[in-house]
Amino acid sequence: MADLMLSIDRHVATVTLNRPAQRNAINYDMWCQLIEVCSRLETDPQVRVVVFRGTGDEAFSTGGDIREFVARRSDPWQAKIYNGKVEMALAGILRLTKPTIALVKGYCVGGGCELAVHCDLRIAAENAVFGMPVAKLNTLIGYGEMQRFVEIIGVGHTLDLLLTARLVDAPEARSMGLCSQIHPLDTVDAVLDDLTARMVDLAPLAQRWHKQMLQTVIHKPDLLDLTPDEAMLPDEIFNTGDYAEGVQAFLQKRKPNFKGR
Repeated sequence: MADLMLSIDRHVATVTLNRPAQRNAINYDMWCQLIEVCSRLETDPQVRVVVFRGTGDEAFSTGGDIREFVARRSDPWQAKIYNGKVEMALAGILRLTKPTIALVKGYCVGGGCELAVHCDLRIAAENAVFGMPVAKLNTLIGYGEMQRFVEIIGVGHTLDLLLTARLVDAPEARSMGLCSQIHPLDTVDAVLDDLTARMVDLAPLAQRWHKQMLQTVIHKPDLLDLTPDEAMLPDEIFNTGDYAEGVQAFLQKRKPNFKGR
């Protein structure tokens, strides 16, 4: 079976890290495939929600495959190529205009934690364990990854994870902001199914533009340098067919049929 699997069902795309014997460690080829998968999912009109998960219950992912590092990251120039693919894959996940969810069971550390943090939501099982123990290998995370951690969990928690190299359990991870929900291992899949079933019926434009607005707020916090398109975006939604459909469905007490336009 493939190390990285993609399935699409009822408007939900599921990307599965599929190396259970290696606790779903991500090798170089998988990082490259993630770039291609994100590009495909972005342009697929049938996909409304994207889920990232690992095979089995023991690990979302234990990070990059360290066994490759001697061959792939033995000097700065090799590392630059390898790290470039990692950064492109993570950027691809972050830039998806569709909602993204990481379903975290077991270990979610190193590159696996970076992948999860680049998703919009992180739903954890009770056995989830998060961490960035890169100091044990004397490796660094990239600037983009550092920026994302600071955005999600703040400076203090980011330094805590990086400087101590410690692992945190699900309750502490939730208190940090690394995950938003925790559920028993035997029910977390059902919780995810219910969540995605509700999300695919929501307005795709509202989902996409809220994500776009959030990035604008993060990178232009004073809101003084907005482009005309950025400034108009909250009002532009009222000029869409889906807005008219949403209002009519509410008035007619029926389920809306959003088209994403």
